[in-house]
Amino acid sequence: MVATSLARPVELPPQPAAARRELARMLGDAEWTGNTDAVVLAVHEAMVNAQRHAGGVARAAAGFDGQALVVEVADRGPGFRIPTPCGVPDVDAERGRGLFLIQQLAEEIQIVRDGSEVCLQLRFET
Repeated sequence: MVATSLARPVELPPQPAAARRELARMLGDAEWTGNTDAVVLAVHEAMVNAQRHAGGVARAAAGFDGQALVVEVADRGPGFRIPTPCGVPDVDAERGRGLFLIQQLAEEIQIVRDGSEVCLQLRFET
């Protein structure tokens, strides 16, 4: 994890369904008071986007920075820019809601390129 104050980050499985279960378990065990459903949905969307657009998740991890939860999802894709603001997706479209949902659910979003990896960092407050 990038933040130096994160306590014992937990590696998440690269498959979205398994990562959802692990993340929900981790947050429950920690008795985190933030919105677990929002975190699980945002991380799921980030992982699905990595699968669709970048060949899969290279690594994923979650940890705490004080009371905040920080999740990183890294892939080896070309990267992208986060549009500001991300427009409301077409309600009739079959795809294209992931980044919009992530922006609505996470307090902070950053993209960091580290060598061959592109890492989406998500921060969730309580």
